[in-house]
Amino acid sequence: MNKSILSIALGLLLAAAAPLVLAVPAGAEVKSADKELQQLYTQGQEAMSRKDWAQALERFRRLEERMAAGGDSNVDTAIFWQAYVLVQAKRTGEAKRTIDRLREKYPQSRWVAESEKLLRQDEVASDTTEKSADDRELAEIAVEGLMHAPPERALPLLQKVLAGKQPEKVKRRALFVLSQLESEQAMDVLIGVARNGDPALRGEAIRMLGISGDDKAVNELSTLYKSAGPEEKRQVLQAWLVADRKDLVFAAARDETDAKLRGDAIQLLGAMDATAELKQLLPSVKEPELQSKIIQSLGVAGDVDAIVQLLAGNLNPAARLEAYRAIGIGGGKRASDALVAAYPRAGNREERDAILHGLLIADDAKAMTALYKSAKTKEEKQQILRMLTTLGDDAAIEIIEQELN
Repeated sequence: MNKSILSIALGLLLAAAAPLVLAVPAGAEVKSADKELQQLYTQGQEAMSRKDWAQALERFRRLEERMAAGGDSNVDTAIFWQAYVLVQAKRTGEAKRTIDRLREKYPQSRWVAESEKLLRQDEVASDTTEKSADDRELAEIAVEGLMHAPPERALPLLQKVLAGKQPEKVKRRALFVLSQLESEQAMDVLIGVARNGDPALRGEAIRMLGISGDDKAVNELSTLYKSAGPEEKRQVLQAWLVADRKDLVFAAARDETDAKLRGDAIQLLGAMDATAELKQLLPSVKEPELQSKIIQSLGVAGDVDAIVQLLAGNLNPAARLEAYRAIGIGGGKRASDALVAAYPRAGNREERDAILHGLLIADDAKAMTALYKSAKTKEEKQQILRMLTTLGDDAAIEIIEQELN
């Protein structure tokens, strides 16, 4: 890259304007004792943080369905989050239809006015930031262009970007470029930001150290973890996930004294398919909540057989219920067969309900229909039918038709 192009790139970076973020009103959190609802909400929020609008929308739609099936009073909040995601994703037509549905179903909900406010915010933002968005896009392209420049030429420009008044999004792109430069000096700059940089960028710098996959970066992450606060430790755990370092995440799940962070590490092991590490961890974990998280993570990793084996042992009641739901998360025919086989042995209504939730998560209407047909009491039929009707499958609709006739 010649000197004139580098100068133009820097000029574009200096011209970029700050992005506008749509505000979220207070009280929009979903806090539920139902672990499945809480998990769907958390997964939706995490997807939004990654700007994965499709996954976020899917999670909030499922959240609405499960809330409606369970008679939860906060269904309107789940619909609001769908509208929020659609506005952020610039799917304005769908956002308006979602708000119309919210208004029709819950005319007294505070989220009707808040959703409409989101649309107005978006319209104002679109009118006032169109030009700055174009400038910002040019700046991002310019930064990416530095990836192809010699490190000794790119590094000073990237340092100017990080030290200047450019938008955060452009600075984040600069951190990514630093992580891709095959330069020890670039890695030192990245480590410096992760240690002592702008608080808004430190988390991104930590993530980029994970993306780099560099041995020096991974060692630095281990050092950072020892002295970091809870939030930065979470960011380091995420960086280890990106770097595919099961050993380091496992060590945190085993040795961390903060129960919430241990739970986070356990969930990441599930996302990393670290079934051997999860099974090794389980005997040493005494806290019921963490035991449940390990079982849930085995489901995320798809190890249905391991969960079935645990059910044959002496699980505490809460972990037993979690195991049935985790089998559903594992999915597939093996999961459905295991749940159907467990149903006749369920000792109480709570266990039967957890098994049905597992089938609901596995989205297996046929298996649930078979249980409905073999149910021996009216109470069981009612319990199964309530779950079955939320699936909307042909098999479910046939049962509904039979009952109506």
